[in-house]
Amino acid sequence: MAHAEIHHDDPGAIGDLGPLTGRTVAVLGYGNQGAAQARNLRDSGVTPLVGNRDDSYAEAAADAGFAPRPIAEVAYEADVSLLLVPDEVQPELVRDEIAPGLHAGDTLVVASGYNWYFGLLEIPDGVDVVMVAPRMIGAAVRDRYVSRAGFPCFVSVERDATGRAWDTTMAVARGIGGTLGGAIVSSAREEAALDLLSEQAVWPAVLSVLRSAHAVAVDAGFSDEAVLSELYLSGEPAEVFDHIARDGLFGQLGLHSRTSQYGQLRALAAADDSALRDRFAAVLHDDILSGAFAHEWSRPEAGERLDALRREADASTIAQAESAVRSRLGS
Repeated sequence: MAHAEIHHDDPGAIGDLGPLTGRTVAVLGYGNQGAAQARNLRDSGVTPLVGNRDDSYAEAAADAGFAPRPIAEVAYEADVSLLLVPDEVQPELVRDEIAPGLHAGDTLVVASGYNWYFGLLEIPDGVDVVMVAPRMIGAAVRDRYVSRAGFPCFVSVERDATGRAWDTTMAVARGIGGTLGGAIVSSAREEAALDLLSEQAVWPAVLSVLRSAHAVAVDAGFSDEAVLSELYLSGEPAEVFDHIARDGLFGQLGLHSRTSQYGQLRALAAADDSALRDRFAAVLHDDILSGAFAHEWSRPEAGERLDALRREADASTIAQAESAVRSRLGS
């Protein structure tokens, strides 16, 4: 069993940001992650430049006390650039606006391993490429920094052109609060693969389970209102997942009735996971690590396919039932 190296800092103090001293740091993209990380860096003593196009996010940056400017202009000035725009726009943006402003000795920090691992980013020689990837949504990255509760964060050095890439990585991780909850040494390959595995195997399985349970229960004569409330509309599953994160996958069972505990564990003991494992392995190796998904998603028509899939999902029996129940419940 593999064990990762984990770096922690005292929640009561800000760790060493020395590797950023005298260097111009920039946040490229003031969206959910960009806004949180820019504000966290500023509170840690490193006020970054902010690069963003002229839109509502730029207005939010200005309201927060930053002075947003065009991304190309900021990338040219920066020594350390945090790339925090959506995955699907990164290759073109990097090629046209960011890479021309990168110089030998600079550092590009990615928050997702996707584009780097699948070879979709062209970064000039001599530039360090590192990953600092919070495992948390942007709003919580900010809230947990302020409360000093912390959040887990993946870190890695993908290209060490200067010999100082690791020190820069850890300084950035500390600056955004990523060492408060534990900076886990990982890789772009691991981060991208696990992220995609969750999205393409775990969550589709969960959605399939809910869809199948709804169909079976309705066929048995139960109402949509009762079935969907029991399955997820009540919000109880969200509470369960919250306690799984805090108390453990099985530790949280103590919060359930003994009848529930017995039923869950009895059914789990009888479950045959082999088909699910085979499916997950196929997704991981055949779709993800092979690059097949990345190639498909990069095709121009992929956006149209996504729209078609969304329409298909919205027209499904469970989605239509949910819409009707929400209307009747006034939610």
